[in-house]
Amino acid sequence: MRFRLAVALTLTVVILPLFSQDSKKPTGQENLTPTSTTLDADLAAADKSYKESKFSDAARQYQAILAKNASVIPAQAGLIRSTLRDQKLDEALAIGLKLEAASPDGASVRAAVGEVRFRLGEMSEAEREFRKAIALDPKEVRAYLGLGELLDVFGMHRMAYDLLDKAHTIAPEDPRVMRLWLHTLPRKERISLLEKYLSLPQGEDPDQLRGLEHYLEYLKAIDGTATHPCKLVRPVASTETPLEMLLVDAGHLKGWGLKVKLNDRTGKFLVDTGASGLLIGRSLAEKSGVVRISGNEIGGIGDRGTVSGYYGYVNLLQIGELEFHDCQVRVIESKNAADEDGLIGADVFRSYLVSLNFRESKMKLEPLPKRPDEQIAPTASLDTQGNNEPTAEKDKIDNADPNLEKSAEKPSGPPVRSLPKDRYIAPEMKTWTPVFRFGHELLVSTQVNDTPRMLFLLDTGAFANTFSKRLAEHLGKISRDDRMTVRGLNGSVNQVYRAENATLEFGGLRQKNQNTVTLDLSTISRHTGTEVSGILGFNMLNMLDLQIDYRDNLVNFNYDPTKLGLPSDRKKK
Repeated sequence: MRFRLAVALTLTVVILPLFSQDSKKPTGQENLTPTSTTLDADLAAADKSYKESKFSDAARQYQAILAKNASVIPAQAGLIRSTLRDQKLDEALAIGLKLEAASPDGASVRAAVGEVRFRLGEMSEAEREFRKAIALDPKEVRAYLGLGELLDVFGMHRMAYDLLDKAHTIAPEDPRVMRLWLHTLPRKERISLLEKYLSLPQGEDPDQLRGLEHYLEYLKAIDGTATHPCKLVRPVASTETPLEMLLVDAGHLKGWGLKVKLNDRTGKFLVDTGASGLLIGRSLAEKSGVVRISGNEIGGIGDRGTVSGYYGYVNLLQIGELEFHDCQVRVIESKNAADEDGLIGADVFRSYLVSLNFRESKMKLEPLPKRPDEQIAPTASLDTQGNNEPTAEKDKIDNADPNLEKSAEKPSGPPVRSLPKDRYIAPEMKTWTPVFRFGHELLVSTQVNDTPRMLFLLDTGAFANTFSKRLAEHLGKISRDDRMTVRGLNGSVNQVYRAENATLEFGGLRQKNQNTVTLDLSTISRHTGTEVSGILGFNMLNMLDLQIDYRDNLVNFNYDPTKLGLPSDRKKK
């Protein structure tokens, strides 16, 4: 079976007009025979199973419909999506390609195939499917949503917003549209729409559903109260802070940390590009007086599933010369959360250009490049909330026009809505590596041996480079390693494997790996929404100087072998 995880490093963002007046007549229902009462009932029953998250049952019901009439487009699209949501990825693609060949003008079928390709990390192929679906039927809502999500993770936030707005105009009551649209609303309206969404059967993943329920609880808890904006006490345009060594034992480095002061207590927090926000262990949270807001569940690597925690806030938070007041944080209830006081995601500093210089043991924060259309630079802040606020809402803030808020003369009438902006690549960043950003996760296009390019998670909190079991099985022989213990926030991993020799290529670098740690990353992939084929971990990243621009989805991998006493293995271009 061909291993399908290809991903292009750059995407075409304008291929054809999305809303052309000359588009073809809608064709999504062309192949349908006259609808009968029986067919309506069968489709309704299959749709009901899907919305109740009974994906195996739904797939069987859609197959039964197609056995009677193979040209029923809604059943074709339903079968593809049910198989995908049942986590049968290769089977979903095989079914999709077969049905697409049988119904080349079926817009909803092409949109469903696009969703499968997106889940597999085949971003360029997904884009083509979504755009073709829109060309076939300008009212194909799922194609707008799929293309919008793809462009959003690529950094084209304004284009993504416009596509979502179009989908909302066509079908505001569609549950999937409601789910995404609520992130664009003010808090009060968000509560109302989220309550409505959760009251509907919508085919939600159980873990994601619990996350939304916790988010609703949080929104209600802070409704009418302070927003905990984490205000910077005095402006700091740029700063440099020492990185502290965190040891496994006297002879082994496990990572780099930052000293963080919470009220009157100071802790060491592991700098983790694979984590989000400020995550505090229960002991330090209690000692530093974190005030609880509402409950939460926290996910990560490990076989125990999510672990309990809660949202809270502190009055004072200080990192180096940066001092903030009234900051929201997350607390993990487990005593051994990360064997230190907590984790600090690099995305905490997302309003800065973040430089992690591991060789010189320092973190540097600098202003992001000013966009050509900006009169003033954006105001720096600290994002300690992690994934509490939806990604779309954060991106709207991160990419909004700062001149609107700073203008001395406010226009009359209703307030001007701050809309997101597309990525900006400054001239000095032309050689940086574009990445796909799913919330706090930075996914880097990576080639392993002679495979198509795939997506690896940039994770300074992971000890070593890691392959997914799916990838390792494709590469060749893997073996069980019962001597190795891998632990994450969610406990130990019971099944650890090793993959034989492999060479990684990413960001203009090449590294040879032997006996690479291999884990089942399917849960991470499912929660991310696309295939995470591996992890670029600390042992390798520790040899680099990393520069991260979260606003524009850019990373610079700087490798200087003269500082390490190692031969250069940088690819010649």
